[in-house]
Formats: sequence, structure tokens, C-alpha cells
Amino acid sequence: YQVTLVVIAGGAVALAVWAWRSPAPDHTALRRGLTRGGLMLVTLLTIGLLVYLRPLSADQVAVDALDDGNGVEVTVTRGEIRLDPDDPKATGLVFYPGALVDPRAYAHILRPIAEAGYPVVIIKFPYNLAIVQNGAAGRVVGDTDDDITQWVIGGHSLGGAMASAWSESPHDELAGLLLWAAYPVNPMTDVELDVVSIYGTEDQLATVDDIDASRADLPADTLFVPIEGGIHAFFGDYGSQRGDGTPTIGREDAQAQIVLATLDMLDTLTTP
Repeated sequence: YQVTLVVIAGGAVALAVWAWRSPAPDHTALRRGLTRGGLMLVTLLTIGLLVYLRPLSADQVAVDALDDGNGVEVTVTRGEIRLDPDDPKATGLVFYPGALVDPRAYAHILRPIAEAGYPVVIIKFPYNLAIVQNGAAGRVVGDTDDDITQWVIGGHSLGGAMASAWSESPHDELAGLLLWAAYPVNPMTDVELDVVSIYGTEDQLATVDDIDASRADLPADTLFVPIEGGIHAFFGDYGSQRGDGTPTIGREDAQAQIVLATLDMLDTLTTP
């Protein structure tokens, strides 16, 4: 993102300055004006787009969760954030962040999952949009170089929707789908996966009505877990989010329930 910001914004500004200062003697004044105006507009639109794509920053509590300790080793690469337990179980969680959210913002809420023994891989996406590369889980699920025999794919908001899209077709070692304040892109009633949908009752971005409508598109045995009083932004640590609801529960309490419901799913898969 930073490289794109510097290159495109710098190039657009340079092009606009050139268009403004170039005498272009072979053009009429009108054509020169239209050219310069068009390039200035492109410059402004480009800068505006890059500002829009700026991600919601991770809170300090999430950044602090990236330190090694308490039985978890953290590895951050260009494409992933891995939370690896010292004594890992054979079930892992690969996670898609929400749209335009710093992936580090999920380290704190997912840290207890790793501390319970479940390897966690948070995927980093270009421009923080899972829709750009929704097949990224394929480089984790089914990897023959690890000791994990089954994976759950999960995600928050748009990340959950893209996770559902990837899980529509069978994948080796994929055993479950975890939706955090999210719903599937397409009907997937015939998918042979354990599915859990966790949502906040005060969420105004993935509303209760949206979640209720998704029931018809998910397997009949899907488990729906409401977080009473929870909102969209409680599924990560990145501050508030425009258009979200007003919570009637504290972030800490809501996240404890989200973690518990997630662990219940993983425990059920690990010990049928």
C-alpha cells in the first residue's frame, strides 16, 4: 500500500505539473486547458482513492499481542501473521480480516485461540481487501509441510464472505467455516463443513436481519451464536467504524464470548 501510494501519487502529481507548465504549442488553448484539467482530475481521484483505501489501524492492544510468549511464537511475513503454539493441536484456523482493516488488528482477539493450542494464520491481502485474492487460504490449507490434519477457514465481515466463497468447493483438510459478523456470498446448503456464525445483536453493518437471511443459504446444522449487545468493530481491535451500531456490552466481555464460541467450534472438531 505504501509503495503504491508513493509511486502513483508522485507520478500523478508530476504528470499534472507537467501538463500545467507545458506550453504545447501545437495545441489550441482549449485543448491545452482540457488536457490539463483532465490530468488534474485524475490526480485528485487517484489521491482520493488511495486515501479511501487507507486501512483502519490496529489498536495498541493488538500490536502488543504480536510479541512471543505464553506458549505462542509469532511470525510476521509479507503475506501472513502466524501464531504458532509451542504444543500445537492438529486443527488450525486460517483467518481473513475485514475489508480495509489492518490485519494486525485481529492478533489480540485471536491470540487466545493460539494459546489454547490451535495454530492461527491471519492472511494479509493486497490493499487489505480479501476480495482481491480470496484463494489465499490455498497456500495454507493442505500444506504437506505442516502437521495439521484439518483446518477451519474463518473471517470477519467481507473477509468472512470471501472465506465462504473459497470454501464452497472441496479442499483437502478443510473441515469448517467460521463467520464473524458475516454471511455467505452464495448459497452453500450442500457444503459438507461444520459452520458457525457469530454475530453482534447491535451490529448495523452485518445486521441481525442479514444474519437471519443467511440461514437459508447455510447448512441446516449451522450454529448461530449471538453476542448480545455486540457490534461489528468488537470482532477486532481497530477502534470504531463508520455506520456501526451502539454497543450495550463492553468490548472485553464481547470478545471473551467470541473467543469462547470459536474455541467451542475448534474443540468440537478436534474431539468429536
